[in-house]
Parts: sequence; structure tokens; C-alpha cells
Amino acid sequence: MPVSVSRKARTRISLRISGGEVKLAAPPGVPLAELQRILELRRDWIAHHWRAAPVASVALPASVSLFGQPLHPEPAEGRRRSVRRDGDTLWVAGAGEPAEQRSLLAQWLAREAALYLPARTAALARHTQLIPSEVKLANARGRWGSCTSAGVVRLNWRLVQAPVAISDYVIVHELAHLQHMNHSAAFWALVGRHCPDWQARRDWLKQHSAELFAIG
Repeated sequence: MPVSVSRKARTRISLRISGGEVKLAAPPGVPLAELQRILELRRDWIAHHWRAAPVASVALPASVSLFGQPLHPEPAEGRRRSVRRDGDTLWVAGAGEPAEQRSLLAQWLAREAALYLPARTAALARHTQLIPSEVKLANARGRWGSCTSAGVVRLNWRLVQAPVAISDYVIVHELAHLQHMNHSAAFWALVGRHCPDWQARRDWLKQHSAELFAIG
């Protein structure tokens, strides 16, 4: 479901379904991570009211990002369902409804993630000497990555939208869990050894998480 966030001089956070969107209004000082938490807490309420709301057309987004670079989706002629990149334009064909076009965009980004994220993880694993048993892509709505006790690293495909430095931070974070299955001082020291500015990268991810989750 697309989510729009508006910042207003107010004391309370409001949530409503309107115009084919989940609309969240919040005071300027509330961090995006807190808004994401509220959305997760109200998931059942949102799902119920979304199903009850009149069907609305959801237009193509003005832009999506790939490795932090904006690309501009445009509808294209053609019967075959496809997304074709031409410079900074993404031509979306074969999908009649805007919601279907958005779904095609999400599938295209997920395919790009499948090409990039496992290969990048392998490169960083060699560099850090923290070798996972397997790398998988995930579709979680509330986390960017995970690492199991068996050494399986999972990465959210939406990370492909973020700048490379940001996805690198998430990868290093999960690889560090291969050595420390916690968030102890030793864990953060290991992350810092391979990603000295990890705090700035983590802050960027928190600030932009709603944008990255808007698609798919």
C-alpha cells in the first residue's frame, strides 16, 4: 500500500485511508522509524479499512531510485508486460491499471536486487573474511536484513534503491552477526572496522526508510 507522510504543526499523529493511499500526518519532530513502528502496530486496522475503501487508481510514482539515482517511470505502448530502462526513464508496458504498473516496477527492482545484492555480499564477505553459508533476498516490511545461527544472510530487495554505501552498511552489519549474534560493543567495533561511518549510514536509512518502502 502506498503511504504518504505529511508534517504539520500538531500534537498528535493521525492515520487515515484516502485516495488510494495510507495518509499519515505527524508533528515535524517525530522520526520516520517511529512512524514505521506505528504503521506496523496498526497493520490490521489499515488492512481492514483498505479493503473497505472504494477502489482508487494509484498513479505511477514520479520517480524510483536505483543505487540512489532517480529514475522516472513512464507508461509505454505494448502488450507484453515489461519494464525497459532508457537512460533515466523506465518505460512500463503491458499493464493497464496504475496499480499493475507499480507492481511491474517493484518486480523490476527486485530483479535488479537479485543481480546485485548477492554478488556485492560475496565481495564484501571476501574483504571482511566473514563468509555466510548462503545469501537470500527477503521481502520483509519491517527490517533490512537478518542473519541466522546457520550463517544464512537475508537482505531486503528494496535496498537496491539506496546508495551503494547504505546497502554496504546493511550487508556489513549482517556479516558481522556471523561472528557476534548480538549488538554488543564487540559487534559494533567489528562493524566499525569495516564501515567507520556506520552511524551516519544507519541514520540515513532511518530517515529514508518510508521512501524505500513506498514501492512494492
